[in-house]
Amino acid sequence: MIINFRRILVLGFFALQFSCGQPEKKNNTTQEFPFTKENWKVENDDKTAAEIKTLDFKGKSSIKLEAGQKAYLQYKKFENFKLEFYCSALSGPGFGFRVQDPQNFEYLYLRLGLSGKKDALQYLPVHNGNLPWQLYNYPKYEGKANFPREKVATLIADLKDELVEGIASEKLRNFLLEKGYPFSEKSEVIVGNETMCYIFDPEEMKALLFEEIEDEIMILDPRTWIRIKVQVIGCSASFYIEDMKTPALVVENLKRNVAKGGISLIGDGAGVYFADISITELPVQKEPQSKLSKEKLSDKYLTKWGVSEMFTKDSVNFKNQIDSLFINKAIFKSIEADNDGLLNISTFYDDMTKTVALSCTLESEVDKKVKLNFDYADHLVILLNSGIIFDKGMNFSPPVGKGEEGRVFVEDESVQLDLKKGKNQLIFMLSADNRQKFNWGFVAKLESLEGIKKN
Repeated sequence: MIINFRRILVLGFFALQFSCGQPEKKNNTTQEFPFTKENWKVENDDKTAAEIKTLDFKGKSSIKLEAGQKAYLQYKKFENFKLEFYCSALSGPGFGFRVQDPQNFEYLYLRLGLSGKKDALQYLPVHNGNLPWQLYNYPKYEGKANFPREKVATLIADLKDELVEGIASEKLRNFLLEKGYPFSEKSEVIVGNETMCYIFDPEEMKALLFEEIEDEIMILDPRTWIRIKVQVIGCSASFYIEDMKTPALVVENLKRNVAKGGISLIGDGAGVYFADISITELPVQKEPQSKLSKEKLSDKYLTKWGVSEMFTKDSVNFKNQIDSLFINKAIFKSIEADNDGLLNISTFYDDMTKTVALSCTLESEVDKKVKLNFDYADHLVILLNSGIIFDKGMNFSPPVGKGEEGRVFVEDESVQLDLKKGKNQLIFMLSADNRQKFNWGFVAKLESLEGIKKN
């Protein structure tokens, strides 16, 4: 599959839209980590080693990561800590913590094009390299943040008509050049909404924002230093953006197991600058009980399943594939959903080109109908007692009031289950997101358990 990375970058930036343990005793000492080869190693997207690029950028001694690069702090692992740094980017810079290896870590990234929106921050648990942003949603795993932008000029009224979708006009580019911001002939204007648009230069990977404020159009530079702090204790992480007193996002139940791990800095499609990295290991303290641990998940959620081995789905004869699993008495491994009722299949399997079958049994006292609410990524076939009752791919443009941009919410889809008296076999045949290799999971809940046992 050929992916237009430039278009992905433009859309990603410009559209108005990744078991708990007791903390060990540590000395409360802050350590700084200059960008030297003794402290850091840089890898390209293909895992090859890259040169450490250090330079002065907007008054700070910084490291620059090119598109797809990651920087790993060497020889240091942290479990409970405070991390502080600055970054400057255009689209989606991030960092990993409690890194076990390049494919397994906790991750936070910034959607800089969504400043002020409820999903400007995204927390993700990364298992086997999967970035399941569709599965982990607002308000628990996404947060609102306002990112700073530097005012560079005010657009003159005569140029307002130049802010139209498409290739930027010469008149607009000449005006920006006079202000010290040259843009190439390939630069585009991207309209976000009635009061906001951008100019983006794909050759230089730079941009400026035009925002109408009180009848004036301000020209803002989004590539500004952003101050970030994260505090991690046990199962909880607090993320601060600019305001170091009030967290923009608190994740009360980090999804990966508590363990010592590394720190990584993660670039995006336009190059990212990082500066002033410091880490403080936190002392022993009694970890407060997670707020979310007090929230008992409804018994209506279907949380216990048997899962098959991975297989390649036959798009025509997939029903025969399911039947053969049971005819040949395939082994189904017992798995259980997390405390949100969510099954993230990449926690168990690593090949995002494959399909799995999941089975559970519903035992009904009488013949009855019951509604099943669910949602999934990326393609799902549901069978009840060997009959197909659902066969669809994820809806990336849901109807009004039904989800957001392909995200997974349990109320987004529903089917009626016609249960027979006795045991009924429910099968989910779930295929991974092979296009982006990001999402593979589902959540399911019965509308009622009256007269029904889950086995």
